[in-house]
Order: sequence, then structure tokens, then C-alpha cells
Amino acid sequence: MICEESRLLIGAEPVSTAPALEEHLYACPACSRFREEMRTLDVNIQRAMQQPPDLVTVRAPHRSAAWRGWALAASVLLAMLAALGLWALRPAATLAHEVVAHVQDEPKSWLATQHVDAAGIDRALRGAGVALNITSDRITYAQSCWFRGHYVPHLVVQTERGPATVLILRHEHVRARHSFREAGMTGVIVPAGEGSLAVLTRDDGNIDDIAESMRRNVRWLPGGT
Repeated sequence: MICEESRLLIGAEPVSTAPALEEHLYACPACSRFREEMRTLDVNIQRAMQQPPDLVTVRAPHRSAAWRGWALAASVLLAMLAALGLWALRPAATLAHEVVAHVQDEPKSWLATQHVDAAGIDRALRGAGVALNITSDRITYAQSCWFRGHYVPHLVVQTERGPATVLILRHEHVRARHSFREAGMTGVIVPAGEGSLAVLTRDDGNIDDIAESMRRNVRWLPGGT
């Protein structure tokens, strides 16, 4: 189960304890926090439904039912808007978790030491509509991977501090830098031209320098799919 699936399930049934969901939440602090927030929100909705605000005045007792109905509707609407707000605040966190999960599925990528030739790099970049202004001797892993409905270049670039994994995400757009730590990896997702870049390392080095270097060296080409 991925973050998107778990959060849809949580949104529909905050009290769900499905085994697949529990397994995902055990390994995903972000989704675990999301469930706690949704459960709190659900409790507040139940309270609002059981004890709607009393807006009735002494001069208009015949309006009691109507006012209570409006108050209940307003409470539920506000709760729904709050839930949508919680969801909207987490797209970058969800993307980061899926990037980590994808990298974990290819553990041997970190161990590659042989440089990828120009043809191999071209195969990884082909179709994504990107080009790189870096020499092939810095790249030890290059694959075109299926990620969120598109083929994206998945690279391992050798830096002064060791290997860094880079995913070039033409179809993912983030508004601002988003950093994260998960599964022993430090990562950052940054806006870059027509899309974004995800960069991960396995140490606490200056990952921003790596991300900025990659951002400068990526060229977005017309016709990417």
C-alpha cells in the first residue's frame, strides 16, 4: 500500500485498522500523523452532530429546528474543509515517501561503480524530454523507471561525498523546496524548470549543493512524455 491509497482509506474511514494499512502506517510516520489528525477531526464532527450550537433566541422559538439544522450543516462543512486542507498540505510529503519507496525497490543502484556510457544515459533520458550537461564518468547508474504514471530517469551520480540518487520528475510540480529523512536516507525535492528534481543521499552532506548542481545541469527538451 502506498501513501495515496492509505490516505484515501483513512479519509473514508479514519477508524480503519486494516492489516495492510497498519503495516504501512508502521513504516510511514507522515501517514500515521495524518490518521491521528483525521481521527481527531472525526471526533469533533461527531460532537458537533450530537451537540449543535444553540443559536435560538427567546423571541423566535419557532426557528429552533431550522437554526440547529444550519448550525449542524455549517459544522460539517467546516470539518470537511479542514480535512481537505490537511490533505492539500501534504502532496510533497506523499511524493517524497513514494520516491524513497522507489529507491528502496532498487537497492543495487547504490552499489554500482562502473560508469554508464553515453548510450546508456541516452536510453534513460529518452522519452522524458531531458538532457544532462554532465560527463558520463560521473554517472554509475541510469535507468528509465515507471513512476507515478510516467517513465522518469533514475540516476546515481558520484559526488565528492559519495553517491547521490537523482530522479528527474518532469510531471511533478512542487511550489517550494521540501526536505525529508526516511529509511536511512536524506532527501530533497526542488522545483526545476518544467518539473522537479528529487535528490537522495545516505549521509548528512550538503544535499542542497548537489540538488542545485543537478538543477543547473538539467535541460528540458520539447516533446517529453
